Amino acid sequence: MEDFGRDKKIIISEVDGVITDGKRAEDELGHVLYKVYQSKDFSAINELKKNFKFVFLSDDNHINYNMCKRKNIAFYWGRNEDEKYSHLGDILRRYSCTPDEAIYIGSKISDRKCCRTVPISFCPGDAGNYLKEICWAEFIANGGEGILVELLYLLKNAKNGIE
Repeated sequence: MEDFGRDKKIIISEVDGVITDGKRAEDELGHVLYKVYQSKDFSAINELKKNFKFVFLSDDNHINYNMCKRKNIAFYWGRNEDEKYSHLGDILRRYSCTPDEAIYIGSKISDRKCCRTVPISFCPGDAGNYLKEICWAEFIANGGEGILVELLYLLKNAKNGIE
């Protein structure tokens, strides 16, 4: 794992289950009232953006789109595994990257195709075996516990990572 940061240009991540614990408050009509985001991950995103393009690719548009707009973070929405996979191709083309130049962080069943496509893919420590068996590595942290902080640490300490 010591040189996994070499030649990487972009980080693509799910939102829920990565910078949140995956829980959300809904009213009786199914409207999402709020989500709790890990604030230290936003500091890590700002650091990561100094060396990489950073994009969220989520299967849940509730609240996530507005949060990303406020924080100036690129956001793509795919309702299911096939749509997310299609958007992965769009993102890579938009940023002139190949899967080998990307890092992908998935947390849901809808991330399986993307995790299989991007050789350096991660999942939270509390992800199910449906991702752990596919991903290149799993984080020590669980969703909402500072996953992007952990990624920043790993990249800074990688042999050919970031400074």
